[in-house]
Amino acid sequence: MDIQKERQVARLNVAARLEYLPEVMKLVRGISQRLGLAEGEAGRLELVVEEACANVIEHAFDPGEEGSLDVIILRRPGQVVVAVEDRGLPFDFTKLKQGQESGLGMALMKAFADEVNFINLGRQGKRVELVKNLADPDLQEHDSGQGKPVPADAEPLPADTPVTLRLMKPEETPLLVRCIYRSYGYTYAEGIYYPERMREMLQSGLMTSFVAVSSGGEIVGHSAITREHSGSRVGDCGKVVVDPRYRKLGLMTRLTESAIEHARSAGMYGLYGETVAVHTYSQKVAVAMGGSEVGALPGFIPGGVDFRNIQPGNSQQRTSIIIYYYVTNQPPERDVYPPLHHISIISGICHRLQLKRNLITEATGSAAPELPAAARIDVRTDLGTGWAFLSIVEFGADLPELVRFRLRELCLQHIDCIYLDLPLSHPATQLFCAPLEMLGFFFAAVIPELSGGDVLRLQYLNNVEVGAGEIKTATTAGRELVDYVLKWSKL
Repeated sequence: MDIQKERQVARLNVAARLEYLPEVMKLVRGISQRLGLAEGEAGRLELVVEEACANVIEHAFDPGEEGSLDVIILRRPGQVVVAVEDRGLPFDFTKLKQGQESGLGMALMKAFADEVNFINLGRQGKRVELVKNLADPDLQEHDSGQGKPVPADAEPLPADTPVTLRLMKPEETPLLVRCIYRSYGYTYAEGIYYPERMREMLQSGLMTSFVAVSSGGEIVGHSAITREHSGSRVGDCGKVVVDPRYRKLGLMTRLTESAIEHARSAGMYGLYGETVAVHTYSQKVAVAMGGSEVGALPGFIPGGVDFRNIQPGNSQQRTSIIIYYYVTNQPPERDVYPPLHHISIISGICHRLQLKRNLITEATGSAAPELPAAARIDVRTDLGTGWAFLSIVEFGADLPELVRFRLRELCLQHIDCIYLDLPLSHPATQLFCAPLEMLGFFFAAVIPELSGGDVLRLQYLNNVEVGAGEIKTATTAGRELVDYVLKWSKL
């Protein structure tokens, strides 16, 4: 089967009246089961979709107004997605709080959805997506006891232990889950425990994986390149995992080399990856491979992740990361508009990466761009990790107020870490950065070529406890970057 990034299975337009919902929900339940959701999961998804539709019906249209909504069922790699679209009044997502009249409480969403995305469609209205990862039958074998976590006191294997590195086959994703389990138990990012989703991402070109395989056929190491879409020129190579027994064999370096060489031969501009800051080993590997620090995200990794044989215990405090970037092919020369108060750090990052960038500083005053009155932003949330990513679809004069509104919604939903990406190729980034920082955002990273050009990432921590003094760095540049982030964060 030729699996694309997304396949629409059904789309139903229905009048915005509550009495029609039972028939719509029968369709949602039946199709989601056919797409692979278990009966119980399909029933719970039905409940959440019904509440989302009820919200639109009750709040998006004025009394007496004849409105309608669309319910779309989609199949994405390893996921069933139900989207609700309408062209009514802008939706007050603050009603998502548990106990509000909307009924779509965050308790329901956290229990029955793996992702919730709020998407601005401009003149086409708005869209709420409820995403459910598909389970995999192979997980039953995994849960039954095969692939036990490696004990903390397990002896590492000799450096000459035979291991083969190669591309991973889609059908091997259950073996990868066992490798993750040996290293982290069930404390790693939740999506990695769904082999079916990873299998389909491999088949669709959204992910390219490299594995280290033991003489007995076990996957004992893994690295991957993941992309937003199959044609992306920049990818995330942060998913590097090595079985604790094999950590003396240099597999992290070899796996990272495989990813970098693949990106170079594929014509990609670069890769970025997240290295943990509880130790410096992965950072030293990144530096040795030619990577350079471009950002620091305090509290990025959820509490409870168990770094077996690295960090004792299982801390409930969120863990910080350092973002590294690898230039694999020289990107085009670009004009960028850095906020003036961040020009030094941005210039330093571009210089270390040897990017051809023209830093323009006169976007203010007479050179200020003309903007529409209304801005548009999309919001993508991951409830399991406590992340939200805001991306600007269109700058507008009301951007700070719109971000303030969305920020309040996310804080009420108890989202821990909120990230806002600003395109450095747009002069308005230079104008709006400071007003957005007055809302509580602060510098996070510069990620070259992430979205048709370089991105300035800001971050907001929602009452997150961060051990700033525990953030370890491998280089002077890394230390300076972390200190810069902490200075602006006031942690």
